[in-house]
Amino acid sequence: MCDIATAIAIGGQVVAYQDKKAANKAVRRDNTTSRRHADKAYLHDLNKIDQEKVSADMELTKAAISAKASRDNEIAQKTNLGFGNGVKIVQSIGSLYDEDWIDMTSSYDKDMQTLTAQKSEAYANMSKTYNSLTFPTEPSRLGLALEIGGTAFNGYQNRQANKKEKKD
Repeated sequence: MCDIATAIAIGGQVVAYQDKKAANKAVRRDNTTSRRHADKAYLHDLNKIDQEKVSADMELTKAAISAKASRDNEIAQKTNLGFGNGVKIVQSIGSLYDEDWIDMTSSYDKDMQTLTAQKSEAYANMSKTYNSLTFPTEPSRLGLALEIGGTAFNGYQNRQANKKEKKD
């Protein structure tokens, strides 16, 4: 048999074990919530980036159509007004069109590079959130059993020592 102090100490160890389990459960729940929020933010960022890409694609297409219409209109005007050789007219206007095309595509390429960087940044933010989470360390049942055993043994030794003192 154990004395009351030993029983209280063992009870305290069991309660401490249960508290650690409950705290770890709360940490796991909080981590899950944090991961869900990080995933949601990442998906929101990707959606925003995709919308920007669609806008950039539309701008490029509009600019290309506008430049082609302008070039075709200019060719038709100069040809109809009789400005010399039609081939030379097309070549001179074509070189201007090439410059427009280079300006449009370089701007589009810069937009695509920016969007790629934003995707990387969004993933990095999600990873940073994941990496900042503290993961719980589960309390050991074996450790609890050893603590209880040690406390019980000390209580037993104290009881035996008390019996000897009473006999003497």
